[in-house]
Amino acid sequence: MSNGSSVNGNGNGIKTIKENIQACMEIYYHLKTTLGPYGRDKLIVDRNNNYLSTNDGATILQYLKITHPAARLLIGISKSQDETVGDGTTSVVLLTCILLQNTLKFLLLSIHPIIFIKGFQISLDFCLNVINEIKVSPIGDNNNNNNNEELLKKEEIFENEEFLKHLYSVASTSISSKILARYSDHFSKLGVEAVKRLKFNATQDLIRVIGITGNSMLESQLIDGVLLEIDQNQLSGFKINDRQQINKENEKIKSILKNPSIIIGKLQLNKSCSDQFQGLNLSIPNFYDHNNNNNTNNNNNNREQMEKIELLIGFGINIVISDTEIPAWIESIFKENNILYFNIPDSRELEIISHCINCSLIYDLSSLSSKNINNGQQQQQQQHPMISKPNSIDIQSIGDKFFLKISLKGDTSEKSLSLSNGATILLRSPTDTMLQECIRSFKDMLNILSATVRNPYLIGGGGCAYIELSKRLRNKANQSIADEKLLISINCFADSLEMIPMILIQNAGYDSLDLLGKLKSVHKSSNSSDIWKGVNLNDGTIADMISDLNVKEPSFLLSNILTLSSRAAQMILRINNNIFIEPREQFKIPNHQQS
Repeated sequence: MSNGSSVNGNGNGIKTIKENIQACMEIYYHLKTTLGPYGRDKLIVDRNNNYLSTNDGATILQYLKITHPAARLLIGISKSQDETVGDGTTSVVLLTCILLQNTLKFLLLSIHPIIFIKGFQISLDFCLNVINEIKVSPIGDNNNNNNNEELLKKEEIFENEEFLKHLYSVASTSISSKILARYSDHFSKLGVEAVKRLKFNATQDLIRVIGITGNSMLESQLIDGVLLEIDQNQLSGFKINDRQQINKENEKIKSILKNPSIIIGKLQLNKSCSDQFQGLNLSIPNFYDHNNNNNTNNNNNNREQMEKIELLIGFGINIVISDTEIPAWIESIFKENNILYFNIPDSRELEIISHCINCSLIYDLSSLSSKNINNGQQQQQQQHPMISKPNSIDIQSIGDKFFLKISLKGDTSEKSLSLSNGATILLRSPTDTMLQECIRSFKDMLNILSATVRNPYLIGGGGCAYIELSKRLRNKANQSIADEKLLISINCFADSLEMIPMILIQNAGYDSLDLLGKLKSVHKSSNSSDIWKGVNLNDGTIADMISDLNVKEPSFLLSNILTLSSRAAQMILRINNNIFIEPREQFKIPNHQQS
């Protein structure tokens, strides 16, 4: 079945295009009021009465029930923007909708859609060139581009104060419309400190972001190394009933903290380790009384499990991190032998933890042998030993929970310092709803900071770049485009660019037409110092976004927004017929009736 297949006289499918644009505009009106530092939040409630409050475009689209295929294309570009950059998810959707809306009135006047597709491509190419022309280097004089580019690729850049100041500005701008904005300085510092540990590593998962409800958001902190929550049942096995006993007064805890020996792996309980005991002199108590099952198969399985447990005890392991849940009788053995066990169900997170503490992830404990361990001890420069022995380990009480803090801090090994570049961000918030929004916002900031490190050139924020691009695009089109219809399509693109700063002004409560007119008149001057002039949304005055307000954003952010929105608008304009495939009827066996 086809829907929206009716076309106008010249066969352009205007009816279908109109329906698609109207479906996209419904999303536009949902997201329009969330843009900018004064954007409003949306309260999302599901069928189970679980709720969250957010102004993040990607999150809102994730929960909206959108069935129209053209509108669902917008979800795709928002998700792409979120994954590649981490910011601009709302802007990319709004700009796409504005491009389509401004195009529709001309389509109804019988201008062919292909004209706008061509015009948008010309406009996009021109704008990307302008962005490369006006972008600002985060360090030094822009005249020394060669020297700057070489320095920006070296790790010494993370000691450059000017570069770090630019990162703080980018972090502050990225969270200006988020829940973290009220403590912008504090969270910007946490984000930059986290990225300094990543350096040029694109694996942002090395920075684990966890949240604990309670206390002020200002209690959020960065912790070197890994933070693992300790189950209260394990602490009861160490006879810890009081928060004061968590210190080194407890002898069992003290033995773990003094000589930590960590193994990270998957407890393959279906494989035996008996062949690994050759050459080991183990004197392990008989633990089989813990299992009184008379079933022969179960006894064999438990025997295999015990062989692996004895192997761990024989090597002096006192901290085990795995993705396997263990039965109560094994947990009891671990307690008797002062072994802390952590169950991390997510295999990806398990790999990240192993990288952070510079330890190999063992996929089968049977690979743990005296030969392998002895070789590892002899080779001090081994990059990833099978057993990690961190220099710094402690148990901390945070809120109503206990955590094991593991860090290589203090290890002078150059390999350890270079390989263990992970950290943990601990976020605090009074309520669980606020905490979830804090985690989302911080991860977005971390995403854009990490991308900025690899592509560090900056532009002014606050929508000033949109006005400058619009002005230059109009001037270029009027000078070089002779085709009247193509000129209309390019001016349509320029009009759409101006709508982003207009929405920012509207959401801040000012007269958008008046302020936008003043801003455009300032940008009309040929003075290069006016490029970054925008509207100070705090008082409604015209100010320089970079020098006056320190509002900066990475240049690739705007480039990505323009590219995705233009491509999406072009894609939707190419559609002249929506075809909905109905599910086929299930085959029914004929009912033969006997006469």
